[in-house]
Amino acid sequence: MFLLGVASWGIVACDDTKDNPGDFSLKATLEIDPMLVSVKGHEYALNVARVTDTTYRYFYTENDTTKDENGEPVIGSDGKLIIKVDTIYYNSKVTAKLTEYELLELPSEADTFTVSLRSNARWKAPVPSAGGKVQWYFNYNLLTGGTSTAGGGDGRMYFRTTRNKNYRRSVVAVQDIMTSDSTVLVRLNFVQRGEKDQ
Repeated sequence: MFLLGVASWGIVACDDTKDNPGDFSLKATLEIDPMLVSVKGHEYALNVARVTDTTYRYFYTENDTTKDENGEPVIGSDGKLIIKVDTIYYNSKVTAKLTEYELLELPSEADTFTVSLRSNARWKAPVPSAGGKVQWYFNYNLLTGGTSTAGGGDGRMYFRTTRNKNYRRSVVAVQDIMTSDSTVLVRLNFVQRGEKDQ
């Protein structure tokens, strides 16, 4: 009897037509709260440096065999062909609204920070490049203990910094946050001072 009741409820609850889960004609939006908050209770104002439209620029590489004046491939001292690598740049067809924030200097102590987001779309926040230096900035999820590189709708992006016992970091952590369709891009710039600077 119970199973019959569940089955009849399932039949009644099903719709013949699915409702649209959202209005996909709306443009993607992404904004951040202009206040960076740390776990230790510090707050830092995030100030807009510029707002502009920008086109994404990509590149690919092509290998080109070096040839002499007779058109013959040139062989190096190691017995291998000399290959020149050409980098070709091209512009994307996607134009994005870019909001870039001023460089913010973070304290030398280790801390974890929260950036609050308002969006009607899925977004991603890739890990900034360390520029070949020691990694001092890590995307970090306070809730799961993992990385914090993607989300959707209103949410939060977390990152943490390590303690800097030396001088001010030479590499700026450029944190891009963009909608999944890449039409809105927020760029945050962070540097960390060192204990020897104080």
